[in-house]
Amino acid sequence: MKISVLNYFACPICHSTFVSSIHKKTKEGVLEAELKCEWCGERFYIKDGIACFVSLSRKSTENIKKLRRTTIKQEIPKIWRRLFSRQEHAALQKEWDWMLSIIKKEKDAVHLDFATGTGRFLRNIISKTKGEIIVLERDYSTCLELQYFLKKIKKYKRVSVICADARKMPFKDGIFDSVSSWHGLDEPKIENAIKESKRILKNGACFTASGIHYQKGSKSFSIAKKHDIQFIAKEAIMQAVKKTGFRKIEYKRFFQGKWNEKGSYLPVIGDFYSTYAIKAKK
Repeated sequence: MKISVLNYFACPICHSTFVSSIHKKTKEGVLEAELKCEWCGERFYIKDGIACFVSLSRKSTENIKKLRRTTIKQEIPKIWRRLFSRQEHAALQKEWDWMLSIIKKEKDAVHLDFATGTGRFLRNIISKTKGEIIVLERDYSTCLELQYFLKKIKKYKRVSVICADARKMPFKDGIFDSVSSWHGLDEPKIENAIKESKRILKNGACFTASGIHYQKGSKSFSIAKKHDIQFIAKEAIMQAVKKTGFRKIEYKRFFQGKWNEKGSYLPVIGDFYSTYAIKAKK
């Protein structure tokens, strides 16, 4: 993690500043450190170059191995593209280009991407800007895998990986030039991440995120509701963004069709779905 990122942190509980004690660092950044909140006294730690603001759940060795297999076999060589039809791939590229348009190219810009996952959209962000990039993932195993992925594609020096909940972001108010999340809107109970994004953005800065809508009455729609996925229809996401206080809100749908991936839990194979994205300005 870059040393400069220490200046952006605030306690996710009370939003006060930290006193940081660095135990191990390199020319590239911080490897081991302790962060103590000046107000509430809560302590958090930087471990193996990853700042952790959530309790670490130890996944089974088998699950960690599964993540590594996915990274090596699909993500690094971009084999995952074969899962998409020509039409889906064209729509995906349009979606990415539309979302990337909010990101500033300048070296002094600071961008946050949350719910980064395996890093598919992240690759595009790295190509788009010369500025500082911070990614936020709630699962520590995924953070470790992102770190491995970035090292393998020789982009690790460009990105700082943070393990935290997007609904309780560990950042000061008004420090980011842009915030993105590719399919982060498909996460359960994610509305508060939209509010947090507005809080940490500079005035006039932009937020973009994407997700999937499901056909009303379908199995996918029912499963999404069961798991508290809030934005399964256009009305829900538009209402949430307006309620947060964003302005100049744009909504765009990129693809509509049947889900064809066998063994998929959500969307369910054979169900109609559509991909969409939103943009908004603080």
